[in-house]
Amino acid sequence: MSQEIEDNEVKEYLNDILFGVSRNEERINKLIQENLKENWTIDRVSKINISLLKLAIYEMIYSNLPYKVAINEVIELGKRYSDEQAGAFINGILASIVKKEKLDKENSACTE
Repeated sequence: MSQEIEDNEVKEYLNDILFGVSRNEERINKLIQENLKENWTIDRVSKINISLLKLAIYEMIYSNLPYKVAINEVIELGKRYSDEQAGAFINGILASIVKKEKLDKENSACTE
């Protein structure tokens, strides 16, 4: 069974995410750090949760995906692949970023 991805749209999406997060990693990490609780650092957050946060922040800020869609997707992934507190933790960080970055104003026409 081949593990090669053959769908070009999927390849484009994955490349966009991979290179987009990498290009903007400094700002993305800063947003995560600024929205963690006091006395918390990125190093204390599980790798899966950091990866999910980076994915959502990239999609919310740098792509055309409405922030509600990005948040819902990563919360579901967190529930599935992380611990039971992941959904609430991820939601809290991303909701804070939406508010501080005023994404709710920018994306209001795109949301449900």
